[in-house]
Amino acid sequence: MRRARILVLQMKRIGDLILTAPAIADLKGAFPEAEIVMVVAGNCVDLAECFPGVTQVLRYDTGRVNAALWAAVSVGGWDVCLDFTGTDRAALLTQLSGAKERVGYRKFCGKSLRARAYTRLCEASVRELHTVAFHRALVAEVGAKKGGNEEGAVFGFKAGTRERVAEVMWEHGVRERYAIVHPGTARREKFWRAERWVEVVRYLKGEGFQVVMTGTGAGLEAEDVATIRAEEGVVDLTGKLALSELAALMQGARVALGVDSMAMHLAAMWKVPQVVLFGPTNPFHWRPLHEKAVVLVGGLEGPVTVFEPRMKGGEMGQISVEAVESAVSGVMRR
Repeated sequence: MRRARILVLQMKRIGDLILTAPAIADLKGAFPEAEIVMVVAGNCVDLAECFPGVTQVLRYDTGRVNAALWAAVSVGGWDVCLDFTGTDRAALLTQLSGAKERVGYRKFCGKSLRARAYTRLCEASVRELHTVAFHRALVAEVGAKKGGNEEGAVFGFKAGTRERVAEVMWEHGVRERYAIVHPGTARREKFWRAERWVEVVRYLKGEGFQVVMTGTGAGLEAEDVATIRAEEGVVDLTGKLALSELAALMQGARVALGVDSMAMHLAAMWKVPQVVLFGPTNPFHWRPLHEKAVVLVGGLEGPVTVFEPRMKGGEMGQISVEAVESAVSGVMRR
């Protein structure tokens, strides 16, 4: 008997891909014998290849012809196509797949011609749901119901990844009790002041942690990383790890700190104790979903425990060093 073939389109940013992982786990749980093929952005391939149950990962590069991708999709013999992306390009790929069931979100279609690419539209509201739940609603349309953990048990490592990370840690003197500080993200307004990170680094060292800084070390975060790197005792691993390797490093951390970013989503996969700083983005949609996470929001007092779809944050500068240090102390007591 021929195995069912499922095409999954998630061509958004790294954070969106990570938060799709529970939905993919649901899909594999519902169709354990199926071939699941994912189309992801070029910088996400390494990570997508670590999703258990994914048979193959196809690469999409913005600004390129992507001829091999178009050819693979058009002759795939798909039974189901699930479009998490919601763009015109994704709708065209969905139509080209010729899958018997082609499912997308009504939110991304409205009354446009894009809706014609799908045989069914999911009515889930991106405004009213956490992003994990929003993604899970799409796979539920084909009978894949919610599984066990919200963000745990949905990721595996390729051969050699842990060994590579262990070598990097050994080379840089990183041992067991380490804290990760990840200051960067894709939007400048989500950054916290580098000078405040330096104060937090000093606090972490005083609490007996080795402090490891991660990120790309380039682009928007280059200046901030340089400031933090100058603090004595910071182990700088920026630009030294692939995404899957960063995930492995996160798994072993005693605590992880950062702004709303893909790195904090990786930490949430493993339910690592973490402190996440939010400003312009609503934590209702993007926060970690486990009990070992503390969320701080600019303009709001103390750790936030009640989240609303329309809650408003403030500027990142409204989060104090003292609030972050207190949050670290609290999350470690848990």
